[in-house]
Amino acid sequence: MVEQYMKTLKLGGLAKEWTSVEYRNNEQYLTDLLQLELREREINRINRMVKSAGFGVLKTLDDFTWRNEIALPVGLTREYMEDLQFLAPKENLIFMGAVGTGKTHLATALALNACQEGRPVRFFTAASLANILLEKNNKGTLNSFLSTLKKVQLMVIDEIGFVPLHKAAAELLFQVIADCYERKSLIITSNLEFSQWNTVFGDNRLTAALIDRLVHHSHIVIFSGESYRLTQSMSRQRER
Repeated sequence: MVEQYMKTLKLGGLAKEWTSVEYRNNEQYLTDLLQLELREREINRINRMVKSAGFGVLKTLDDFTWRNEIALPVGLTREYMEDLQFLAPKENLIFMGAVGTGKTHLATALALNACQEGRPVRFFTAASLANILLEKNNKGTLNSFLSTLKKVQLMVIDEIGFVPLHKAAAELLFQVIADCYERKSLIITSNLEFSQWNTVFGDNRLTAALIDRLVHHSHIVIFSGESYRLTQSMSRQRER
């Protein structure tokens, strides 16, 4: 009966674990019960944020290998990125390099850390975001969608360069990135150098304006070397 009352009052944390709390005195017991419920609500809040972020596959820093082939620019350290210090000054991180070198893994892991700190995050591939923007624009709900993005503190746009964008999609994606300028941080991953981005956006002036906004407050990290996935696959085959 007690647990049913707790569930009715939406005290899910208490309903699950209240019997495990040791009683020593009234104040201690009530405090421990309330802390139990608060911890449960914080866990649920973080789980909701992770779900709404839209990660394809969850990746963590514990699973990430900082290889020698990852070149950090002068002034940028692993700790600065891992501790999310780039968020306060609204700086961007741009990860550039060949397929399979760890760009998406690191971007996902940093964004997941942000969620766990209670910061709103959204994760998109460039192609999926372009399609969403086109769909919302056609349905007349674009402004509403853009308003939801304004609440985000960190946005990841993954895989710029995999798929060329149609003119309308490129212009809408430019609008999103321009809206982020000096308002929130971006993590961008791309397998193309900036000089090749015009093949994705199809307009030299738009591409130049886009890159200009991105790099103004950015740290550019270069990922080189062989594909991490290919190396792992070949290692497993040798072990067999």
